[in-house]
Amino acid sequence: MKGAHWTSILPSLAVGMVVYDRRCEMPGTIADFDGPMVCLARPTGLKWQSHCASVRPATAYERRQLRAIARLHVQRQRGMAPAEVIPRG
Repeated sequence: MKGAHWTSILPSLAVGMVVYDRRCEMPGTIADFDGPMVCLARPTGLKWQSHCASVRPATAYERRQLRAIARLHVQRQRGMAPAEVIPRG
């Protein structure tokens, strides 16, 4: 990481904050911290860790994307949404 030590990044992050993980190229919600590692989660139950230097606050688009995934996951759990999109021909 250039310019700043990871300890200067942590104060700008908080549990419950939606961030974008540049390493995994997807948004997630901060669930916890483990030293310089940020513990992230998605509404589908996916959990992973990433270094705090690879996350940034999510954009409005990325927050909407995460909410849409949560709604779709709930619908699929209830059996109300198709598992795949069928292209129209």
